[in-house]
Amino acid sequence: MPSGTGAGKPFKLDRFQKRFILATYAEHGVTNNRLVRRAILSIARKNGKTALIAALVLVHLVGPESIQNGEIYSAANDREQAAQVFKVAAQIVRADPELNAMLRIVDSTKTIACLGNGSFYKALSAEAGTKHGLNPSVFIYDELAQSKNRELYDVLDTAQGARHEPLGIVISTQSNDPAHPLSELIDDGLAANDNTIVCHLYAVPDECEDIFDPKEWRKANPALGTFRRLDDFQAMADRAKRLKSFENTFRNLYLNQRVSVMTTLFSKSDWEGCIGEVEFEENEEVILALDFAGTTDLACLGMMSVDGARFKPWFWKPLDMIDEHGKADRVPYRTWMDQGHLNASHGRIIDSEDIAIKIGELAATYNVLGLVYDRWRIEYLKKELERQDLDAREADDADIQLMPWGQGFKDMSPAIEALENLVLANELRHPSNPILNWNVANAVVSTDPAGNRKFDKDKSRMRIDGAQVLAMAAGKRAQLLDENGPSIYEARGALVI
Repeated sequence: MPSGTGAGKPFKLDRFQKRFILATYAEHGVTNNRLVRRAILSIARKNGKTALIAALVLVHLVGPESIQNGEIYSAANDREQAAQVFKVAAQIVRADPELNAMLRIVDSTKTIACLGNGSFYKALSAEAGTKHGLNPSVFIYDELAQSKNRELYDVLDTAQGARHEPLGIVISTQSNDPAHPLSELIDDGLAANDNTIVCHLYAVPDECEDIFDPKEWRKANPALGTFRRLDDFQAMADRAKRLKSFENTFRNLYLNQRVSVMTTLFSKSDWEGCIGEVEFEENEEVILALDFAGTTDLACLGMMSVDGARFKPWFWKPLDMIDEHGKADRVPYRTWMDQGHLNASHGRIIDSEDIAIKIGELAATYNVLGLVYDRWRIEYLKKELERQDLDAREADDADIQLMPWGQGFKDMSPAIEALENLVLANELRHPSNPILNWNVANAVVSTDPAGNRKFDKDKSRMRIDGAQVLAMAAGKRAQLLDENGPSIYEARGALVI
């Protein structure tokens, strides 16, 4: 090891590293070719990922997995991270006279070349220029979870077609985003019965009742007590226990749970616990909520039953922007459209007529008590509702009563509280729409000095329109139930004057 715990001593693999390496390299087919083409190792931070990547780089460059004219790449999200992997690999080479004689290190380009077999290793970062034209025999992606887009991964993954035994390795903590490429790779790797894929996930389960129990920590930190220092880990746990704002960071980075490092409403397990059948009866009392957003963004209309808090969303995107926005947002909009989860307005903008027609259909079938809406761009929809002969006004005698709902602390704090109560009490029912799931996972909550809360679009990852609509619907439902029942003071036995 060139530095850190065990510096100056031979590189000694931990048991979890041996299991991963054996699973990735040991299996061969009838032609004696390596079977595995994709390998994922997901563990918490500070478990020796960088050193392992550097060692695997050298295994393919000059070790038993080397080939003639191989191209080995380590991929990282920024130059500093890429430099770390190269630095460790170069330190290993310089510390061994035999390796140093065989390999040529070029620090300026972060390249190590083997003159004997014509192979070379290069450290790449997503910040650098175009990566097209590469022909990798193997690539190892460091911390894919932190990537802002999937371009570098896709370029490396799709550039291996000409290689005899291509291999792509990802070693990373988990992403909180269920639609992130790493989340998709892990979910596919764990579910697939495919001998070309290896996926080893070390994580403390989301439903763990006591994340501060040291017995749970090793589930995400297999190197704990060896080259992962226990005292340092204990200090991080103590900090998370003291500071609630650090808890999600501790869960994601140190327990490898799929949670946001920012403050979110509820855990993945709480949200998934509310999945269920969502059906509505004819003439049932319901509340509609709408986030119309911009003309080219994501629009969402939601419907919640007053009785039972069943919720169903509908989403819209402009058809001509589906692929462009899918690449920008790193989500499969076209697939969601094909699966029926996303409606597409023809052209380059969301057509307010499409949403108005849907509102009319719902109003004709159910007893709509009101349409709660974000004021942004609502005038376009009001005009379209008039064209559809729908009596939609901010008046009690309207067929559809329009109910404006602000997005600041005043209106959103009780809405968020109502939604949180429904989820934590397991009273909400939603159909696990993938766009809604993505929006809820993205939503980040900020708090003012008085303790009021709202969604923070600036800090949220990507789109949160569905979460906004769901919260508004829950808030209006809570209001209506309070209006129709005893006040909170009467419920507590107070004398009302």
